Amino acid sequence: MDLTVILGILGAIASISTGDIIDGGNPVHILHIASFIIIFPTSMLAAMVSTDGEYVSGAFKNLGMVFKKSPIDLHARIKEIIELSTLARRDGLLSLEQKVSQLDSEFLKQGLSMAVDGNEVDTIIETLELVVEETEEYWHGCAHYWILAGETSPVMGLIGAVLGLILALQKLDDPPAMAQGIAGAFTATVTGIFSAYVVMGPFGNKMKAKSHHIVKEQKLMLEGIIGIVNGDNPRNLEAKLLNFLSPAEEKHSQFN
Repeated sequence: MDLTVILGILGAIASISTGDIIDGGNPVHILHIASFIIIFPTSMLAAMVSTDGEYVSGAFKNLGMVFKKSPIDLHARIKEIIELSTLARRDGLLSLEQKVSQLDSEFLKQGLSMAVDGNEVDTIIETLELVVEETEEYWHGCAHYWILAGETSPVMGLIGAVLGLILALQKLDDPPAMAQGIAGAFTATVTGIFSAYVVMGPFGNKMKAKSHHIVKEQKLMLEGIIGIVNGDNPRNLEAKLLNFLSPAEEKHSQFN
């Protein structure tokens, strides 16, 4: 579970509620069913209009990744690549044939299979760079759907507010009911802004951030495959691959 998402959403709700209570309000009054219906489904449907169907499907299919920690472990992947590099340097590329079938990464499996089959390194690079490019495009499209839905929701909130005001103004002969209608109308504006900056917009940006880990791992594996094919010294290859780690991560060499 990614606590930054859970704590962020709950913290934002708590912060808004606290401010509302201090001013003498009641946060429960903001929960307006009509506003939720107008904003969330409408914003998502509107975002579908300008998003390719493949990315819309991917946006919902991969929404769970927003709430989960990234499964990418670059340290483990580097260790695996160096073990393969050591084996290939000692026994030749053909010695990797049995190992390739046991790999959990389709990207690494594809690259090393091409190497074992005798493809030139330039051919391998050209093929795998296309995979990286398509991966980046796919995740950008999926994330952009949620970002677009978030950008749309404040406008949907404005529509909800205007609709509420139209209905409220029809009650001029009943001031208390009209006042209640106006108050309800503005809950749509609050809901629209909240969904844009706390829910759907952040979902898209979080998905984009986590997709960077997936792409980074692919780029790391590509460099590892190139090093294996070229017969690079495993120690030197590891030193190169460790540069893919962020400054916040400690770089541990398995040769020390």
